[in-house]
Amino acid sequence: MADIQDREYVRLAEAALDALFDQYAAAGPADKWQLKPAITKATEELLSARLALFKEGVLTTPADLDAIRQLKQDIDRAADIQTSILAAVKLAAMLGAFV
Repeated sequence: MADIQDREYVRLAEAALDALFDQYAAAGPADKWQLKPAITKATEELLSARLALFKEGVLTTPADLDAIRQLKQDIDRAADIQTSILAAVKLAAMLGAFV
């Protein structure tokens, strides 16, 4: 069960990061400059989270899954670049806690 739950958490994080990359691709140069550091940090934390999948035991909870699902929805609804930046920072923090 834990293995499936943890893999789902990482899969949802990947989807959230993909959505951020889509927003980055659509952004203007100034917005890209602001968004890039947050996306880079989230990408680094995602790599660490993937490596954490090799650990034994439960790493996530159902509440963690709900939180990452909500974050993905927030990213999808982001109305401006500042909201996207905050979402990327939050994603990085959530992934950092996963490890």
